[in-house]
Formats: sequence, structure tokens, C-alpha cells
Amino acid sequence: MKQQKRHRTSFFSLIILVVTAALLVFLALVLENHGSLEIRFNALISFLQKIDNAITQLDSNFEILICIFALYIAKCQLPIPMGFLCVISGVVFPITQAIIINVVFCLFFFTVKYVEGVYIGGGWTGMILGIKKLKFIKEWIEFKGTGNPYVLFVSRLVPTIPLGMVSKYYGSMKYDFVYYSCLSILGFAPRLYMYTTIGNAIFNPFSARFITMLIAIVAFTGISVFLFNIFFGIKSKQMNQTLLIYSEKEKYKIVL
Repeated sequence: MKQQKRHRTSFFSLIILVVTAALLVFLALVLENHGSLEIRFNALISFLQKIDNAITQLDSNFEILICIFALYIAKCQLPIPMGFLCVISGVVFPITQAIIINVVFCLFFFTVKYVEGVYIGGGWTGMILGIKKLKFIKEWIEFKGTGNPYVLFVSRLVPTIPLGMVSKYYGSMKYDFVYYSCLSILGFAPRLYMYTTIGNAIFNPFSARFITMLIAIVAFTGISVFLFNIFFGIKSKQMNQTLLIYSEKEKYKIVL
């Protein structure tokens, strides 16, 4: 069983590395030939430019802002990717304004999910962490009942960890809201910047800037998921060893 789990962790890690490396090689080739690709796909770029012009001709920036805020409100209950919302702001507004808008609206989302956790509880996260095999994760997150700030920060960095589920769980622990807000924004900041920049450059998808940001996102995602998978495997192994030692002690205790 132990060997199976170890091989499973190694297998997933290998897949993550291979997929990440393949995507990075592909994007590097695209970056090298981005000039010829821009010319070859001129029709696509010109179509995207028309969309950009159509957006800028809308009645006012305030109305666009309200629409984006409505999407963030919907995100509080629907599985809309946060990256998609950050990209939309980057598409519509200049990069500096878009980053500020995304920071404010992301903080709104984190606050809503935190409050839900305070009044409703940890939800699915609490149920999942209640599984005996995941007890070590629960203890690590709760950090003697006060909440682990490092887990909160890292959970915002790793793209595969759901933002809302973590937020609700920290709300259920009544973790200090000021620290929660600061750590959430700081942890999500690298992804927020990359997603917003992608949106800002999306009207020229073969530009060096756009492809460079894609490379950064792929590398960041691949490395963070790889490290998280390795860490989970190590912690799982440690937990299994602890349970085995405990069971052996109990066995001898019963015999005596």
C-alpha cells in the first residue's frame, strides 16, 4: 500500500513535469516566431481589435464596472474561474486601473466567503477534512485552532486549490479578518497580475508580451502544483507512519 501511494505521487509528479515542459517548449517556439505569426494571423488580430473598439464605445466605464462587479457577485455562488474575471478587467480597462479593480473585487469575494464561513461553517472543506486520512491536513491548517497563516498564503498561490473553500474554512475558524485579507491579497497578487496582464494584451495574442505572460502562467502553475503534490505525498507518508506506530503500541498494550 505504501509503495502504491509513493508510486502514485511520483507518477502524478512526472505527468505534471512532462505536461508543463511540453507547454513551455511549445510557447517558447511561438515566442521565437511571434513576428511571422502576427502577420499570418492578421485577420484574427484585426477581429479582436474590432471587439476592443466596440467595448470602448459602450455608454460609460461605470456601466462596464457594474457589469464586472455583477460577475464577481455571481462568482460568490457559481464556479466562475477567478482568472477569467481578472482577464475581463484587463481587457476593458488600462492595466493600472484593471489591477486596482481586480484587487478591490477579489477582496470583496474573499470577504463574502469569509462571512459565509463565520455564519454557516466550513462547508465542503470541513466535511472533506473530517475524513480520517486527511486528519494531518486539518491539523496543519488549524494550527492549534488559531489558523495557519502559511497555509492561507500558499493556498492563494497554488491555482488548483479552490479560493472559496479555503476562505469559508478560515471564516469558520474565525481567523483574524485583517490578517486574512492581507494574506489573501498578497498570496493571490502574482496570479492577479499575470491574469490581468493577459487580458490587457489579449488583442494581440501573438505579441511577445502576451506569449511571455502565458509562459509565466504555465511555469508558475506547473511548478506550484508539482511542489504541492510532492508536499502532500510527504505529509501523507508521515501520517501513515504515525498511524502505524500508534497501532503497534495499541496492539502491544492490549496483549499486555
